[in-house]
Order: sequence, then structure tokens, then C-alpha cells
Amino acid sequence: MKILKYFFLFLFFTSAAYSQNVKITDFDLPVSSARKFLINGFYNWNQTDPYSDDSTLNITSSWNVGGAYNQFYSSPSYAWQVTLGGSLFQLSREDTTRYRYDLAADLSKYFSNSHGYFVNGEVNSNYYRQSEFGTENRPTIELFGGFGYGRRVNATSIAKAIRIDEDLKKSGITSSFMPKSTMLAIAQIIDKESEYRDKYKALYESKIIEDINKEILNSGVTNYTSMSALGFMRIRDVLYGNNQFLNERAWGGDIRAGISGVLLTRNVNIEMPAANIDIRGRYAYPIGLRHQIIASATAQTPMDSSIFKLYLGQAGLSYSFNMTNRISFFTAYTMTMNQIFLNTYDSLGAINGTIGTDKSAANNNVTAGFNFYIENYVTLNISAGFNNLWRNEQNFFTNASLGFIVF
Repeated sequence: MKILKYFFLFLFFTSAAYSQNVKITDFDLPVSSARKFLINGFYNWNQTDPYSDDSTLNITSSWNVGGAYNQFYSSPSYAWQVTLGGSLFQLSREDTTRYRYDLAADLSKYFSNSHGYFVNGEVNSNYYRQSEFGTENRPTIELFGGFGYGRRVNATSIAKAIRIDEDLKKSGITSSFMPKSTMLAIAQIIDKESEYRDKYKALYESKIIEDINKEILNSGVTNYTSMSALGFMRIRDVLYGNNQFLNERAWGGDIRAGISGVLLTRNVNIEMPAANIDIRGRYAYPIGLRHQIIASATAQTPMDSSIFKLYLGQAGLSYSFNMTNRISFFTAYTMTMNQIFLNTYDSLGAINGTIGTDKSAANNNVTAGFNFYIENYVTLNISAGFNNLWRNEQNFFTNASLGFIVF
């Protein structure tokens, strides 16, 4: 209990340093669009204990070079998002070079311009190059369709506006915090970055800052009749400098229920599974400007003889804290429910395949680490974690990766 008390005191003091006229949760249902592309690579040192009754340690190393692209659009009536990631990697020094990709896309149509009911469709596909059952794997395709209630709002732009407000006041450029209406107007400008990029091409950054300057000068709290070079640089540092908002700021949540099914399994020798009854939920809550909590859960049960006996899915909770403009801390816990598979044997006692049961088992993962924003578009990630796999080894790992933000 003392740990929780100290944690909440820590949250209070690190989120209440400034008294803003606007909160992150004041930003609600804008017409918003953004995209992000990140290239990264890492080297991983790994230590495992493969057998609980054996003290032999297995130490290996691996590497990975990959990229991730994300784009979303949100309006009061529609919202969609596309995420694509891929990588080249080697699992050990003895392993061949492998590659993989993951694709996720979803679309929601809201029945009202509020946090109400909506219909949702989602498609997921992934591919992991390896051979199973004597043949090469292939891409998987999984679909989901259903109804939902609620709304999760991406409010990163208002978080950036609040940071600009703080920096300008600390620098003496403004005499007090800007009015709520000015802050929301600045957030709307930041949200329209893709529109500025399409219209002004290479000049879009300076045009965004110019329009933000106009809102600041019209706020009535500036100490100057025109924006100084210092003010220009303060704004640019927040928007394009230290990349202190690499992790999104979001609030609110939703829950979805529907039917999901696999259209293509990862291997031709794997039978098509039954469709699932699927329930999905997610929730995000920002604590001040520096803290973000995100939770999500998915639960499935197949529409066959295993219904309400076998459960699949995943649940996770993550927390991030901006310690400074250049250093952030993050930690996350994930629990994954998988179907248990048992070996089948021929008349001679040799394994000739596997069969799924109507029972499931949980795998657990805990990760924690730091993001360092070295230069304008360069980040360093250092993390460590622990995997506890059902009826298998316990795995400790460390990871260091260097990332380059393309846009």
C-alpha cells in the first residue's frame, strides 16, 4: 500500500507543476489526420534457462532491422487507421536471415457525432518466413466485423499545444497561460499537418508555425507585438525538435463485439478454424501532460464444440512518463491466452502431428525501458523484460535499438 501511496503522490507532483487553462481531455472529436514512419534496428542479448530442473544457461544474441508506418484519420462520423510494420532479422548466430510483416487496418462509422454507437470492421495480416510441417509458411488473413460503443480520442496535438504554452510562459514570451479557445485553435492547426504538407510542400513547417504565431499574438497574453526568434524556435522544438511526443496522448475508450474469422491460415497444412465470438475493449487516460496509461483486451471463443470452453485473446496495460523533453520511461504488461496443442503419435510411438484442445493457457510478458531523443529525428531505446511461457522456459532479455524518424 505504501508503494501505491508514493506512486500517486509522484503522479500528483509531476502532473500539477503548471495550472493550464485547458486539459488534454478538452480536445474532443476533431477532424484529424496524421502519419508516422520510423526505421529502427537493434541488437539483443538473451539469457534463458531452458529447463526448470537444469542449471545450464543458454546465452544467445540476435539482431533486427525494420520499419513501421502508421496513418490515421478521425472525424465525428468516421475513423480509420492503417499500421504496417516489417523487419529483417536473425534469431541467433547460427540462424539464417528471416523476414516478417504485420498489417492492421480498421474502419469505424459512428451513428452520431458523439461518443456513441458505431459499426466497425478490421483486417489483420501477418507473415513470418519459416518452414513448418515440411512446407513454407504463407501470409495469414483475419477479419473482424461488429458493433461498438464509446470513443477513443487521439489528443497528441493538444498535448503539443500545452507544451508550447508552458515553454512560451517560462521563456517570458507570454505573461500568462493562453485562453482555452486559443489552445484548441492551435491544436487544430497542429492536427492539420498533412493538409499543410500537401499544400505548401517543403515550406509546410514554417507555415504551420506562422499560423500558430497568429493565434498566440491574438490571444492577448503576449509581451511582444510580433513573435521573436526565440518564440519561433520554442514552437519548432516542440513540433519537430525533440520528438517528445513519440508516444501518443489519448483519452477515452470503447468496446466492440462481433464475429472474427481466419480467411487464410499461416500454413497450407493447418485447417481453417471456426469463426469466433469476439469482444474487444480499450481505454486510455492521460495524467497531466507527462503521464499516459493505455489498456486493451481481446477475448474470443470459437463457434464450435469448444464454445465457452476455449478462450483466446490478449490483455495489456502500459504506462509512459516524460521525465524530461528528451527522456521518457515506459513499462508494459501483456497476458496472452493461447490454445493448448498436444502431440499425436503413430503406432510406433513417433510424433506424427498435433491436435488442439478445448483448453487454453496464459503467457505473460513484462517490459520496461527508456527512450532517449538524441537529435531531431534520432531515438535510442534501451529496455529489459521477462517472459513466462506456459509449461516452458522463463526468459529474461535486454534490448537496445536505434531509430530514425522519417516523418
